[in-house]
Amino acid sequence: MEQIVHFFETIPFWYWWILTLGLLALEVMTGTTYLLWPAAAAVITGFSALFPFSNSWQLQILLFTITTGILMMIAAPRLKPWLASARHDHELLNERGTRKIGRKVSVNSDFSNGNGHVRLDDTLWLAESETGEDYPAETKLEITRVEGAKLYVKAIDQNQSE
Repeated sequence: MEQIVHFFETIPFWYWWILTLGLLALEVMTGTTYLLWPAAAAVITGFSALFPFSNSWQLQILLFTITTGILMMIAAPRLKPWLASARHDHELLNERGTRKIGRKVSVNSDFSNGNGHVRLDDTLWLAESETGEDYPAETKLEITRVEGAKLYVKAIDQNQSE
């Protein structure tokens, strides 16, 4: 027990910064933001340990505990919505196929049995009619869904403008 007390009595400020690096490494691995607040508290405690009034290890532990609690109560609820909105802005980032939904395409060659090829930009895509209809070449269609490399299409409503 005396060794533990001696360790805490002689703890230098940079131990807090090593604790910060360890907590941040764990935070990067988990991505939960739960370890972000103790890491920030460890930085603050490390800086406060540089000043002579906070040489007491009990005061450092108390500062670390209180700062962690305050950050978790105040900063965490504000960070979660911000992170959620940032994810919402990029929810289709790695789903390139879903970005095609709603785009207009033209039939390259006549559909047969509800299947054919459509031109999207400069690429020919395998397409299937949602309703099983056969479309003649040059018909304008709209992409309704994507499964792998196959586009599912439907006729554009006459009331819609291009």
